[in-house]
Amino acid sequence: MFKTTLAAALTVALLSGGAQAQTTPAVPTAKSASGATIPAAPAVVAAAAASMADCTQTADRAKALTACTAVLKDAGKDYPKIASAYTARAAAQDAAGKPKDALSDLTRALVADPKNADLWTKRADVRAKLGQRIRSAADYSVALKYDPKKLSALLGRGDMYRQLGILPKAITDATEALKLDPKSASAYANRAYALVRSSKDADAVKDADEAIKLDAKSVQAYLARGIAKMKSDKTAATADIKKALELDPKSTIAASVLKQLGG
Repeated sequence: MFKTTLAAALTVALLSGGAQAQTTPAVPTAKSASGATIPAAPAVVAAAAASMADCTQTADRAKALTACTAVLKDAGKDYPKIASAYTARAAAQDAAGKPKDALSDLTRALVADPKNADLWTKRADVRAKLGQRIRSAADYSVALKYDPKKLSALLGRGDMYRQLGILPKAITDATEALKLDPKSASAYANRAYALVRSSKDADAVKDADEAIKLDAKSVQAYLARGIAKMKSDKTAATADIKKALELDPKSTIAASVLKQLGG
């Protein structure tokens, strides 16, 4: 039942391009050269004369927000500029702790540049941050449609699949990511965690070992290896889980596993 519901949700999200929730307020629109509707830029901050350089700089996020809004006001039908300005403003919104506003701006950027794999990946990243795992996986899938070799999209989608419990696909995505980058600690860690959840402990340990060799601060790798060793080597398992908790004191999973180990 879960898999059927999930598949249906993914299909809807993919076909709609990961459209925003219906609760999003309506905004004024304009037409792109292709006839697509582009929501007009809301006045996040007072518009002021500014250049694209001010919009895309990252040293002063407040200045970037102001500059991007001004650029959008004067962009007319320059769709590449519209996409770039919305993307830059989304980054500033996200850095300011406003992921919902970032999501809104990335959606507008995608209307202006719908085949941009990087934009689909950025929006998927924000959706993941917001806990929208199904929509995030759908956005990563669209990114991979336009760029099958986009490593960050493969890693992101694999992690979403892992969190959603679609473990075979999580393992497949991690494996494909390793073909693109054999030294990706994230890919090894993602696959290790999916493998241990699939009760393939020996394989999980091997992948976790590789991940830790490449990144000694990989929380997920220590968690995967610790869980994989719970039955065979309780002492080693406890050490790994404690290391994971040391690296991420807020990890509820590490805390729970450590409690099970009696640590």
